[in-house]
Amino acid sequence: MKKLKINFWLQRHRKLLVFVMSFVALYMIIVGMTKMDFCALTENAGLFGVVGTLLGAFIGGLFSLMGSVWVNNKQQKAAQNIKRKNIIYSPLYDELINIQNNILEQNPFPLYIDFKKEPQTVLPHPQYDAWRRIKSDTRYLEVPDCLKKQIEKLESTIHDYIEYRYKANVEVQTILNNTLSENGLSKCEIINIGEVLSSDILENKKIDFYNKAMMSDDNIDNDRKNIFNEEILTKCNENMIIIATRKRYYAWCEVQKQTIEMLSIMIKQILLKYEA
Repeated sequence: MKKLKINFWLQRHRKLLVFVMSFVALYMIIVGMTKMDFCALTENAGLFGVVGTLLGAFIGGLFSLMGSVWVNNKQQKAAQNIKRKNIIYSPLYDELINIQNNILEQNPFPLYIDFKKEPQTVLPHPQYDAWRRIKSDTRYLEVPDCLKKQIEKLESTIHDYIEYRYKANVEVQTILNNTLSENGLSKCEIINIGEVLSSDILENKKIDFYNKAMMSDDNIDNDRKNIFNEEILTKCNENMIIIATRKRYYAWCEVQKQTIEMLSIMIKQILLKYEA
């Protein structure tokens, strides 16, 4: 274990070690030259040639070594970044852009959000699976800290939205039944009517809430029905839980767009620098 740690430290600081070794070698050359008797050296042509040859070979070898290390580091860095793009950045970007531009366009204010692949519903809902898979294997070790923090921030806003989304269902159902009672009408018999109506409420759609919710034979004319529908929408729009749910949905979308932009920049940088 100790040997492994030493090898890892040497590999991590190899650039610094090469620099230090080069500096020490250069220092020794300079010190040696200051103590050398140049007059005696120049008078002895054979010795002068040998010293010149050794000095030239040393300097040439040093620059060759530094060049080889630089080229090797550059190749390794290019391969590592291209691999990171292909197995980390691209899967995350593809998943998020599909959720943002396709799924949430069809299904804004979704009731269901999964953090793994599940059978998809008729109306598609967001499924975040790429990050879970990345965290479960060695790819996670290669993820930059800035991206980790951004994904964690995204997941936090999603969980915050989910918490309020279920509260919104309860609020919608309560407002509906209270308004029905206030108007002398029967309560709704659909147990999950909050789930049925909440998406339309959150989108601020003006639809026939009464016909969508009621299964009774209450006689109600169109004028009274329109007033009832307007009253439901107004009460919901003034409800603090409904307002908070909308704010959390827009916060989620904003953080998701920021994450997509970050991934896009990371991918483009690698494409320009290493694959152009």
